[in-house]
Amino acid sequence: MNEENFPPNTNPHVFTLIAVAVGYACVGNYNANEQNSIGNWLIMVGQYILTHAAQQQLIESRIEKTNININSKKAKKGGSVYTDNNQNKSNQNQREEVDMLIEAVKKIEKELENYKE
Repeated sequence: MNEENFPPNTNPHVFTLIAVAVGYACVGNYNANEQNSIGNWLIMVGQYILTHAAQQQLIESRIEKTNININSKKAKKGGSVYTDNNQNKSNQNQREEVDMLIEAVKKIEKELENYKE
């Protein structure tokens, strides 16, 4: 499977239902101690993935200079943490990004309508 397509674009309801099925299968005929051991191991795998992703996001946001600290002294004194990191971006410069998001929402709405039919 191509790394770019994993995990696959699965309907969120189906995705969580699969997780329920896997959890149910993992319970099997194990006693409570064995279930705790398996469950904690799975949680540890998830924690590793989440910690890795969080660090990657932090590094990327620092490179892109989009890491905003709303708890900074400047923010607490009424300064805008949003405009200072994006001095070269006015609302008009962000219009392209807004248009892209609007188009994405329209595509999602169309997909949802297809599921209703």
